[in-house]
Amino acid sequence: MDGQSLRRQRGFTLIELLVVIAIIAILIALLLPAVQQAREASRRMSCRNNLKQIALAMHNYEASYTVLPPRRILTAGNVRGWGPSILPYVDQANLQGLYRFDKNFYDPENASVIQMPLSLFMCPSAPGPRMVTVIQGSVTSQGIAGDYFGPNSFSSTKYGTTSLSGNNQITGLDDLPRVRRFRDFVDGTTNTILVTEQAGRSDYYIRGIKQASNAGLSQATNWGSWPSFQVFQVQVFGSDNVTKDGPGGTCTINCNNSQGVYSFHPGGANAALADGSVRLLSENMDANILFAVVTINGGEVVGEY
Repeated sequence: MDGQSLRRQRGFTLIELLVVIAIIAILIALLLPAVQQAREASRRMSCRNNLKQIALAMHNYEASYTVLPPRRILTAGNVRGWGPSILPYVDQANLQGLYRFDKNFYDPENASVIQMPLSLFMCPSAPGPRMVTVIQGSVTSQGIAGDYFGPNSFSSTKYGTTSLSGNNQITGLDDLPRVRRFRDFVDGTTNTILVTEQAGRSDYYIRGIKQASNAGLSQATNWGSWPSFQVFQVQVFGSDNVTKDGPGGTCTINCNNSQGVYSFHPGGANAALADGSVRLLSENMDANILFAVVTINGGEVVGEY
């Protein structure tokens, strides 16, 4: 047999080549979702670690000052949120040294600080980094967005117990001059949310879909500011994921990022509890259970969730 015949026998036919390509395409199609799931699992774990570090920083802050960091300070000349307070406890003491506590977070003296991108304050599953413009009176400032918030209160019609509706003095963090200590968490630190996700700002998202306009967003803020980065009102939403509804509403988690708990994780959102643990809040979470784990002294009995 000559060399030319051998070369002909070793070649692939067109059909064999097409079969090989088809097999490779099928393998790629099977592998891609697995790779994406692995990447999201890694991002979700990083997000959990961020919240864990924030919760531990607040514990260390309380150990140093005997009170938790203020949720927000509204005093003119010192307007800010809890972000700058915990910087030394998340290995950012040098950055805190640059922050002017005798100035508002949006003042020019603090511009270089709040524009510093800190991965601790941003969920890796959310788009980013994102620069947020904040307008306060005649002052306009920009800073890197934050994705982690502390619950502030319930809207007036969202909780069946009148004494708790709209009450912002029953949540984990509070505004000066009121102060909060872990001993005030009479419902138990294992049953109380300290900080959770509200990701994606300054863009407006509804059920994972970015809206053409952010006009429906309550307020976009950076990691050093007070309006919404530190606070949000717990809501339940109707079937459109936007209309505020009562406890019988259909959506509690990942509805929209204007109010309530919101993340880019499929199936739920991460939350740091006051005992320092972190867990995923299911998108199917019952409204009354969500409200119960927000209160520090509501007296509710919280089962499995």
